[in-house]
Amino acid sequence: MPLTRRRLGLLAAAAAAAAPDRLTILLDWFINPNHAPILVAQQTGAFARQNLAVELIAPADTSMPPKLVAAGHADIGLTDQPHFHEQIAGGLPLLRIGALIDRPLATLVALRRNGITSIASLRGKRIGHGPGDAERAMVGAMLARGGVALADVEMIDVGEQLTVALLIGQVDAVTVYRNFELLELRSTGAEPIAFDYETNGVPWFEELIFVTATRRAADPRLPRFLTAVHEGAARLRTDPEAAWQLCATAQRDLQTPLNHAAWRATVPYFAADPFALDTARYAAFAAFLARSGIIPGAPAVGSYTRVLRAG
Repeated sequence: MPLTRRRLGLLAAAAAAAAPDRLTILLDWFINPNHAPILVAQQTGAFARQNLAVELIAPADTSMPPKLVAAGHADIGLTDQPHFHEQIAGGLPLLRIGALIDRPLATLVALRRNGITSIASLRGKRIGHGPGDAERAMVGAMLARGGVALADVEMIDVGEQLTVALLIGQVDAVTVYRNFELLELRSTGAEPIAFDYETNGVPWFEELIFVTATRRAADPRLPRFLTAVHEGAARLRTDPEAAWQLCATAQRDLQTPLNHAAWRATVPYFAADPFALDTARYAAFAAFLARSGIIPGAPAVGSYTRVLRAG
């Protein structure tokens, strides 16, 4: 039967309807176990079931994803809540739309061989940290629990080589992730002692969140993305080892013993519901940063967050 103009139009419309919507995600770092629910969603077809074609991009500069998302160069970015407050205070038009890791992973680690057994014993020591003023405020809050002031320690920005700086004695303690660097230190035979942020004076915060440009608040792709991540997290919890095998096969860079251990260690930290928002905790953390002089004030939580709804 010859194809009429109307029939051709219907076929073209059907093809267009079936084509997945593209979505670009700027990660916070290279692909690693902290991204497990996203990787599982990708490998199990959860994104495809939401009619999404998701591209994951690792940044060359870890400070850039929020800026690039705000400028419209990607649809969604990953960042941490403490730095997100600084980004909002700096004028970036961003919204927090969901959580990947909804609790702290950060910990302050020292080595027992250096005689450090408590926060109080950090007095007069050198503490290595990454970029950002929020880190200083959080370390300051922890030190205060041990009767130590920030002026009593030397804070040193050691960039990305945190565990190396600790092991070679450049610093006496470092701010790292408990699910990765702590395991890395133990694998070297070192005996680390860790002081977790949330149990030592720092208000609860979310370690990894999804942000988008304010103008994209009503983008219908966003709740579909979170729905797929939700599915990926559920699949991960059901069988972490099967999920590891699937994702490590697809992502060859994951295939190290340390990444495998970190994968297992991180499972309990992923948000059970990436759509959820604890407004009170966000307000409390913003107030903490404002009191610390990191941000000029604590704006209404609703001004920089959106609670999306699953379709």
